Amino acid sequence: MKKQLTIGLLSVFGLLAPFTTLAWAGSILWTPPSSCVEMDCDATILHANITSSFTNPGGSTEPFIIQVHSSPQYCLRLDVIKQNADMEMVLVGPDGTVWRNDNRALLDKRPLIVVPRSPAQGWYTVHISPATGVVLPNGGHLNADLAYGRYTSVTNPNCAPDTEPLLPGPGNS
Repeated sequence: MKKQLTIGLLSVFGLLAPFTTLAWAGSILWTPPSSCVEMDCDATILHANITSSFTNPGGSTEPFIIQVHSSPQYCLRLDVIKQNADMEMVLVGPDGTVWRNDNRALLDKRPLIVVPRSPAQGWYTVHISPATGVVLPNGGHLNADLAYGRYTSVTNPNCAPDTEPLLPGPGNS
């Protein structure tokens, strides 16, 4: 009886095996570099969800955080192309260099960070949250669409205007 049950279970799992696939998920993203010249062309578009707690007093906003790859031979462009509230973006390089942008222009509150030559190869942490002073009510929900692109030439229009580091990493000051 035990042997038949074991054989039966193995048969069922054997039949299901072709229908299983590995699912990959995580916060690290890589996009191939591009030489295209239209704004945000060949960028990977990510939908960011920023929420606040239903139960924690004051909302306790949970920012959108991911890691994107870059290296010194390419420029890195992080462009919030759409948002439903005033957002800010902070980028931290693997060497500790920090960039921050709240509003790209006086009347355009979308954040944009452009690093013409990434100072270090590796994973850069991207943090998108409501701009200073924006308070989400408990259970609040905000959205932003982020274009992540790497471009092969600093003369590419996607590599300007460059964002000055807020805090240079060690050895870069």
